[in-house]
Amino acid sequence: MLETGARRGGFIIGALGAMWLSLAPVAEAQVAVSGRGGPIRFEAGEQAVELSLDGGTVRGPGVELRQRGAAWVGQVRGRTVDVGWERGGSLLGRVGDGAVSLQVLERTPEPGLKLQGNFDGQPSDLIVAPFAIAGAMGGCDYTLSVTAGRYSGWRTCQRGTTLQPGPVALSLPEEVLALDTGEKAALLALLLSEEMVP
Repeated sequence: MLETGARRGGFIIGALGAMWLSLAPVAEAQVAVSGRGGPIRFEAGEQAVELSLDGGTVRGPGVELRQRGAAWVGQVRGRTVDVGWERGGSLLGRVGDGAVSLQVLERTPEPGLKLQGNFDGQPSDLIVAPFAIAGAMGGCDYTLSVTAGRYSGWRTCQRGTTLQPGPVALSLPEEVLALDTGEKAALLALLLSEEMVP
């Protein structure tokens, strides 16, 4: 379960119970998925981005990423991306001029991932579980829970024009679940950073 009492954007992240049991088998569950096929869809306020994941390529408006070895490389909104993963559980690279240095830890005994370190020069400490996403990534703080097969809740972005929490929603197709831990963690870090939807 998520740590109780953690404060993000003025909201308290509570213990969310075992809601994840209905979402995916325990052995495979690392993130919640919205179904087979379909786009990755991230909505933030009135903005939204839809991305297709086709083999080793992620494409969408202003986004062109391809897998080259153990790295996602390409462009996100005019910024060059080169973020790789190591077997030891590290994400290293750059987004534009900002460095990425994150540790990726698999949570036990509960399923999920913890990403901790810096993303594009911003301190980041994020938990991604099948029932919730909570914490900070690349300039934004999140408090999301799973509703109707997708993550939804609030985020506050520090580098944006407002510090007021805004509504967000994230839908992930089943293909995201099939990615290796490193490539999945790198893709989620990019999706949830302020780079993807400012």
